[in-house]
Parts: sequence; structure tokens; C-alpha cells
Amino acid sequence: MILAFYGAGAMGREFKYVADETGQWAESVFIDDHASANSLLGCPILGFQPFRKRYSPENTRFVITIGEPKFRREAFGRMTEAGYQGARLVHPSAYLSPDAELGDGAVIGPGAFIGSLAKIGKNFYAAAGAAIGHDAVVGDHTRVGAGAFVGGHTVIGKNAFIGAGAMLKDRIRIGDYSVVALGSVVFGDVEANTTVMGNPARITNEGAQGLLYAPSRKLAEAGIPAEKQAPGAAVPSEAVVQTETLTPLQVAELYWTAFSGCFEGIDFNPVTFRFHDPGWDSVAQMNLISCLEETFRISFRGRESMKISSYRAGLELVQKKLEDAKAK
Repeated sequence: MILAFYGAGAMGREFKYVADETGQWAESVFIDDHASANSLLGCPILGFQPFRKRYSPENTRFVITIGEPKFRREAFGRMTEAGYQGARLVHPSAYLSPDAELGDGAVIGPGAFIGSLAKIGKNFYAAAGAAIGHDAVVGDHTRVGAGAFVGGHTVIGKNAFIGAGAMLKDRIRIGDYSVVALGSVVFGDVEANTTVMGNPARITNEGAQGLLYAPSRKLAEAGIPAEKQAPGAAVPSEAVVQTETLTPLQVAELYWTAFSGCFEGIDFNPVTFRFHDPGWDSVAQMNLISCLEETFRISFRGRESMKISSYRAGLELVQKKLEDAKAK
């Protein structure tokens, strides 16, 4: 059986190592429409459509190796709609209770623990050392960070994010699309679409289903809408931004917001980057392309992102795309 990793970034590498430890996969392949390389860890990297032509659903399983919860859900839907079934990937050092239920596409990292009669949804990810107590229920597309603890009989909704080191009391409910910040201690229920933080955990944000990581936060502060197509999908032509309302200066400012956000936390100067330099990997590249598509409602096709060989080249490409869209 062949295992496909959707996303050729850091999480893709980690999941590949987990898969290697299991010894159950005859071949591996990465799916990434925006990768700057043709292979990773000795495995080919293919765009989604070339992947479909080469690998059939009958002998291929997949896991989603994208960190952003929203994009994880969309990528999972894209694969299942194409007829592919999610794998169940469990590191040999993890403990999975014999009577626990594990959904398609679930990944259980090194040293993680899944208790008796726990019910785990599809596309779930428990990072290293995470523990899910007995009789707990976890919804689809939810992530539980390294070292986090979920008490027995606790119910976590879909698309939730439990940060590293968080502690969740038994017999509570965490709503859909909610975020429990890293290190938080949660003693009571958390409503849907809510972020909580601290010890004891307190609400810091309500009513948001935006993106979790740095680029999306910067764009949210700039007032940019968070809607987006699934990774690699074309943005519909009717979604193109009304460019006559943007001046060249505004375009440049929005471009910088998207561009610089993709490198937050990286000791690297984005203005002078080149693809071969440290700090520019496929994760940053996918973040950048996703943010540009989201911000300007334009679509990058195939390896078009390779044309962004510098900050200025990227800005010129975005401006050209906006001009072409306006002309149409």
C-alpha cells in the first residue's frame, strides 16, 4: 500500500518518519502544488492532479500534513472527494487502547496515549506525548498538541485546536472551531468559535473562525477576509478583488502584510530571499501563496510560484495578475 502525505513541509517530514517507524508502507509520495523541489526524503513531490493520474485510490491511503486547521479540513475534503481513503498512522511508541475508535486519516505521534473507549474523529492529530482520556470524544479535523492532556468523558468538537501542554478537566465540552492556547488549564465548558487562554483559562476571543498562524493574524489585523479555496484549488474568477478600489500603494502595502507574515518567527530577511536560502521552505512558500490568493482573490497555478524569486518579483507578479483580472 502507498502512503500519500498532503503537504511537503515540516509536518510532512515528521509524519514520514512516523510512517517509516511503522514499516507498513511500500511507497510514499508527497502532494504539494506549490513545492519548490521535486522530492523530499527520497520521495517524489507531485501536484494534486499529477498525483491523481499516477496513484489510484484503490492502493493509496493518505494523511494531511498541513498545520493550519482550516486548510487541513479543506485538504482532507479534497482527497476524499477524489475517492481516496485516509490512513491510520500510529507511532509504535504510542498507546492505542484496543477498544478505542480511530477515524480515517488520524495520526498518533510518538508517546501519545489514547484511552479506553475513546472515540477519535477523522483527520485527527495527537502530537508527541498527548493523552486522550477514557471515554473521551474528539471531532473530525481536531489537533491536540504535544504533551496536552484531555480528561476522561470530555467531548471536543470538530476543527478544534488544543495547544501544547494544555490541560482539560474531565467531563467538559469544547465547542467546534475553538482554540485552547498552549499551557492553558480548562476547568469548564468552552463555547464554539472561542479562544481561551491561561490558568484558569479565560476567553480571549469570541466568534472567530479565522486562521490560526501568523500570516492569517496579520491579514486579520489588516481587515482581510479569511475565505479561501482548498489548497491548490483555483480561485473562482468571480471572486477576484475589485482592483479599481485599490491604489498601487495599497496593493504594495497588502502584499507586504501577506509576505512578511509568512516569515514571522524566522530569523530571515524576506526582502532579499532566494529559494535556496535558509528560511524559505515549502511551508513558508505555501503560506505565502495562500495568503496572496486570499488577500487579492487571485490564483497561482502549477509552479507559477517559482517566479517569485525575490520580494520585487512577487509584487510585480501580483500586480500583473490584478491588472489581467481587471482587464477581463
